[in-house]
Order: sequence, then structure tokens, then C-alpha cells
Amino acid sequence: MSPNQSSSFRAALKQELPAWVQAGIVNENAAQRLTSLYDLDNLRKESSSLLAAVIFTLGGLLLGGGIISFVAANWEMFPTLAKVVLLLVLLLAFHLTGYWLWHQKNWPRLGHALVFTGSLVFGANIGLMAQIFHVSGEWYGAFGAWALGSLVMAYAARSWITGLLSLVTAVTWFQGISHTHLSAWMVIVPLLMAALFLALAWLVRSRVLYVATYAGLTWMLCSLAAERYSSGKYVLATTIVGGFTAWAAGEFHRAKNLRPEFGNPTAALGILILGSSAYIWSFHWWWEFREWVSPAADAPSPTLYWTIPTILVALLGLALMVLMMQQVTHSGSRKLLVTGISLAAAILIICALVGGKNKGDMALLTISVNVAAFIIAAVAISIGVMDERRLAFWTGTLFTLLLILSRFLEYETSLLTKSAVFTLCGVTMIAAGIAYENHLRRKEVSA
Repeated sequence: MSPNQSSSFRAALKQELPAWVQAGIVNENAAQRLTSLYDLDNLRKESSSLLAAVIFTLGGLLLGGGIISFVAANWEMFPTLAKVVLLLVLLLAFHLTGYWLWHQKNWPRLGHALVFTGSLVFGANIGLMAQIFHVSGEWYGAFGAWALGSLVMAYAARSWITGLLSLVTAVTWFQGISHTHLSAWMVIVPLLMAALFLALAWLVRSRVLYVATYAGLTWMLCSLAAERYSSGKYVLATTIVGGFTAWAAGEFHRAKNLRPEFGNPTAALGILILGSSAYIWSFHWWWEFREWVSPAADAPSPTLYWTIPTILVALLGLALMVLMMQQVTHSGSRKLLVTGISLAAAILIICALVGGKNKGDMALLTISVNVAAFIIAAVAISIGVMDERRLAFWTGTLFTLLLILSRFLEYETSLLTKSAVFTLCGVTMIAAGIAYENHLRRKEVSA
């Protein structure tokens, strides 16, 4: 099966093939080759398997919640030893039953669901054990232990959803410890965690976990910047670095045809991060809010030491972009898109690092960020046209409309001007939609 093709494409192909054979467009031999190439016979099985996985996971959640609620309702009745034994038995029961169903009874999805439920029970056990033995400490410590235990189980069971649970708890732990105990060794933590979760996502071929890891890495880098420098502009710069690297990684997968199923969602995450950051900072009052743009009076001066992880992530993004550009040199349109995103990211980072000291600087920064935002919108629209992806086209179109309306509402204008702008935006959007749909129809007819 071609990894570039979605389930919806394969479903549509399977539905149309009999009509093509009947009309003489393809013969029986070609139809069989297409069926084999795109693995169409397994579509029903894949759909049923996904539904079964969702049902099993939800069922496991409800089962775990019911058992934990029952234990909590009768908690005071048990002596200390019985409490400890009960919690350990519940934990082992879920994990061992999951492994037994997976390996011995050939029920991998039900087995994974029970392993995931066992990881949730493990998190509950940490809190309950601390209560039994009156262990006190920082709240995030429990999340750290939970993340570590869940990660071990995720690797052992090859479970992406358990890995996602571990990622969420790990990011929560880092958020807490970076806020209360910021120390030198923490600069390597985001990179180490990203490496572990990206490796797991690669191993289990999970797009959800892969994309979530880039989002988690960006969040952790931003937490580091916020706690160290107490300045919004460093958070903005770090966010742009994370978004740019995620986008570059997605385009790299597409260009190199290396796990291409990771390409579109990862690149979409990068553009989403870049576009959201550009939109938030496109309002002029951010740059006039000195407490946000300038570091706090007691904040330490920016140092290379604390920016090492962000710099390394930025270098990774640049390296991926260079490698990807080697593959798209034959496509002028794709090179133009890559140049557009790179230019937008560079503008945003420069604006964040430069900051503004007077009204003239603030006005220039506001204009520059808006230019970057419109470039990102244009790239999304172009992707929609070139790759015939309606979601990308309409996302870019709506983002453009949002930017125009935001600028329009941000500044004082007359009602007649507002009427004219609203009417023009509405007409333009309808015209763009009609033109795009006609373009897709012409492509379908010519094909």
C-alpha cells in the first residue's frame, strides 16, 4: 500500500473500481493490481479494528474508573497492608491480563487497552500510596514517576496511547519543576524527552504521538524561556523555533518519502504554531505592553547557556530544511512555499529578539508581524491549490479573513468604512471559493 494515500482515498477507489471495470476504463487485471497495491481488501478490517480499539480503550477507562471508585468508596474499611496489596494486585491484574490477551489469545487491541488502563491505575496508585504512608512533596513529583512508569510500559507494549499518556504527564512534570526548581541540568531534559518519545512514535508508527511530541517539545522550551527570562518576546522566539522545526520535519518526511505518513500532520502542526503566534502578536498593544515585551527588573540577562536547547532545535530545523530543499529543487512552486515559511519564521524571530523601545519601533514591529502572518496564510492557500487540499485552502483563506477583520476592528474607523470592508471581504471570500471549486472541477474533468 502506498503510505501517501489516506483511508478516504482508498475507500473512494474501492467504491469506484467496479464501475471503472464495467465501463471498460480498466480491465480486471488492472483492477486486481490496484486492489493489491492499495490493500483495498483490508479496508473493512482496518475500519473494524480502529472501531474495536476505540471501544476497548473506552471500556478499559470505564472499568478502571469503576474499580478505583469502588476502592475509594470502601477505602477506610481496609487496613494498611490490605490497601497496599489491593493496589498492587489491581495494577498487576490489568498489565498481566493485557499481556496475556495480547500474546496468548491474539487480542492485541484489547490487550493494549488494558495495559493503558493499567498505566492510569498506576498513576492513581502513586497518589493513594502517598496518602497511605503520609508522603508529602511537590505535586509534580507524582507526575514524574507516573510518566516514567508509563513510558516503560509504552515501550514494552508498543502502545502509542500509553506513550501519549506518558508524554502528557512528562510535560506536566517539567512544567512544575521548571517553575519551582529551575536548575542547570534541565536544559537537556526537553531534548532527552523528545528523543525518547520520537523514537517510540517511530517504532510504533504513530502519527498522533509523533506530532504530539513536537508540540510537547515546543511547550517545554517555552516554559524554560518564560521561567528564565520572564519576558514574552523570548517565549515568542522559542515558539517560532518549535513551529519552524515541526514544519521542516513534516516537509522533510514528504520530500524524502521517509515515513511519509508523518509528513502532512507534522507540517500542519508547524504551520498552526507559526500562524497562531503570528496572529497573537499581530496586535499592536502587545508591543506597547512593556511588562510583557521587556524582561522583568529582577530577571537575569539572556545567556547562551539557557538557550542551548532552543538553539539546537533551531539548528535541527535548518538542517532539515536544507536536506528537504535538495529534494524540491525541481519544483519551483514548492521552493517558493519553503522560502515563504522560512521568511515568515525569520521575520517573527527577528521581531521577538529586537523588541521595541519607541513608538516608531513598535509600529514597524507590528507591521512586520502582520506581513509574516499574511505570508503564512498565502502559503496555506498555495498548498491547498497545488496539492488540491481543500482544508489547507480554506484554512489559509479564513486566516486571511481573520487577519483583515482583526486589524479592522483593532483600529478606530467609521461605520461606512466598516460596511465597505465587511462587504469586500465577504465578496472576495465567496469569489475565492467559487474559483477554487471550479479549479478542482476542471482538474477532475481533465484527469
